[in-house]
Amino acid sequence: MRAQPSDAFGADWRQVLTCEQSFRPAFDALAAAGFNAVPRLEGTFPAGLLLLTKHKAENRANLARAWGLLEPGGVLVACGANAIGAASFEREVGKEMGLAGTLSKHQARTFWLSRTGGEPPPVLAQWLAAARPRPVGDSGLLARAGCFSPDHVDTGSKVLVECLPENVAGRVADLGAGWGYLGAEILGRFAAVSELDNYEAEALALDDARSNLDRLPHGAHRNYHWLDVAGGMPEVQPYDWIVSNPPFHEGAKADPAIGRAFIAAAWKAIRRRGKFVMVANQHLPYEAELRKRFRDVQLLTVREGFKVYLASNRHDVVR
Repeated sequence: MRAQPSDAFGADWRQVLTCEQSFRPAFDALAAAGFNAVPRLEGTFPAGLLLLTKHKAENRANLARAWGLLEPGGVLVACGANAIGAASFEREVGKEMGLAGTLSKHQARTFWLSRTGGEPPPVLAQWLAAARPRPVGDSGLLARAGCFSPDHVDTGSKVLVECLPENVAGRVADLGAGWGYLGAEILGRFAAVSELDNYEAEALALDDARSNLDRLPHGAHRNYHWLDVAGGMPEVQPYDWIVSNPPFHEGAKADPAIGRAFIAAAWKAIRRRGKFVMVANQHLPYEAELRKRFRDVQLLTVREGFKVYLASNRHDVVR
């Protein structure tokens, strides 16, 4: 679960491992390396390996799910870096369930436990329930642990929404849609939108976006694409408007290349006189990439640590 490709697993391992990964870039990397990748595990298994994330609620829910996927007598191994809280999670699991063994090395923790007979520990049901989609502030929308900003609407998205022009209409795309906040605001404000395409790399967030947006009373057709936008866009009918609050981290490190890839994807997918509205952290250097691909680039606002751009009239050839 939360599998990553590794040279430590040779060909024999790759034939017997089933690797769950709902984040599309990692899913694609697993598939390219010859692993059997699936967005969600089904069935039962004699053993499991859980890679921990930085989200405690997600780790709890994943461990509870992994326990339920084990055959009686099966072994579950969990591992993660101390920097993301693996040691404290190990202590919590040991207290609630008991451990069969532990190992500490390279500033990381590995611990394992066996599924014995009898009823599952009651805490597992609590951990699963805590990770289900929950209300996000007073937005009227739901999101689950492990998604970006699951407990509040992030400031960048709020600032972008406040800068949207009044004439948004036609075919609209949201690149990096998350759990659907920008899409919900667009459907709530612009009756002339005819179609809304949501592109998101995290399948769990896309599931929440679908749940949030499909219940809104708007006539626009909604589409949901599990896609790594930074890896390129498919051939589509060009969009009239594209909005985006792109991610800017690869792990714990800021990586402006992700935002530049989103700009390139928007340039490819927008019609010649379409409009692209993008928010970014104030310190990130995206102006040159925007001006390389669009003739008109307007800085709409700089506030609360974010900047919003409106770009239009794409260059037919990238300079």
